[in-house]
Amino acid sequence: MKVFIHTLGCRVNQYESRLMQEALASLPGEGELHVVNTCSVTALADRKGRKLVRQLKREHPGAVVVAVGCQGEAARDELLAAGADLVLGNRDKARIGELVAAFLQGNPVPQGDWLPLACERIRNFPRSRALLKVQDGCTVGCSFCRTWQVRGPLRSKPPHVAREEAATLAHYHREIVLVGINLAQYGLDLPERPSLVDLLRELLRVPGVRYRLTSLNPDGVTEELVELFAHQPRLCPYFHLPLQSGDAGVLRAMGRPYTPEEYRERAQWLLTRVPKATLGADVLVGFPGEDERAFARTVSLLEEFTPLNVHIFRYSSRPGTRAAQLPRQVPPEVQANRAAELARLASDWAQRAASRFLGTTLQVLLERQEDGRWQGHAENYLLVELTSPGGERGTIVPVLVRQLSGGRGLGVIANSQKNL
Repeated sequence: MKVFIHTLGCRVNQYESRLMQEALASLPGEGELHVVNTCSVTALADRKGRKLVRQLKREHPGAVVVAVGCQGEAARDELLAAGADLVLGNRDKARIGELVAAFLQGNPVPQGDWLPLACERIRNFPRSRALLKVQDGCTVGCSFCRTWQVRGPLRSKPPHVAREEAATLAHYHREIVLVGINLAQYGLDLPERPSLVDLLRELLRVPGVRYRLTSLNPDGVTEELVELFAHQPRLCPYFHLPLQSGDAGVLRAMGRPYTPEEYRERAQWLLTRVPKATLGADVLVGFPGEDERAFARTVSLLEEFTPLNVHIFRYSSRPGTRAAQLPRQVPPEVQANRAAELARLASDWAQRAASRFLGTTLQVLLERQEDGRWQGHAENYLLVELTSPGGERGTIVPVLVRQLSGGRGLGVIANSQKNL
């Protein structure tokens, strides 16, 4: 059977799509199977999931369409109404091979529980950098968030299991990105309660590969983590710290586990103590009760750190969340204006962040070619384009940044050393 995976949403979903692709690779039978790995982080994400299911049923009338993931946990009936033949949740992804086989054979699809992350391993990843899922679930319970409701209990991949998976991925990749729903809570569910630092030290036993963290909540930035990044060149010094708001009152209403002052402290630790460090941030505009002064505080806090990347989201009311019941909902047009203003400022911040590295040499992973020129991300996540030929996809090369253009670096290979 021909299997097609369609992925919506975050990098955890991308990892899990690869997990399912490998699990379904030897599925017997004729015809097509389309798996839609759904996202439910916003109302727009829900609409995209339903739309994609309808589209696949229309364009592939003989195919079996399976919807799986966050929307499958939260809105099963809506996906069935859109035309899905089978709807599975996040808890079913690690067992999708046996569940789909049972469905195709006309047998009942058994209901299962959440499996430990040690059951989830991939052998390869179809991009220049590999993803390695090490954590799932979240107990913070933010008032606007639906994700923690559909991702199940806290689950962490034991350090030795993660190292074994990383060793397999390192045969094909020079960079591995660690993904999870809340990396700051890594290890809290394991008997030994290993920390994120313990995990990284175990992973560093695998030679020839560098590691990057995805989003890390500020409470996960500890003194020990900062020191490890400050002295270990194989840990990429880019830190995506979700801010959401720079206003203390809005953060309290959101249920975020930090204050603006604590965010500022963690960001300063990283920028002042980790060589070549850059920051990214998530911002949620238009949360109920966010007035112009609260929004201005968000802008002011970000201005202090000139982030390299800002991911901007407009608040959308999610069924079953506490924020959906809050007063002082912000009109959509106000949300749009604030998002547009923030996007304009973010472009300037990115240019200023990039300017710190003009004339420096960065280690760039070559990812793709555009108009005959290699592009890739440096260890600090600055996008760099080579203005001279050389290098191969998936290798890491030292690049001297000679110019800047639109927030990206332009440079040449600094010497003949190509790999870590």
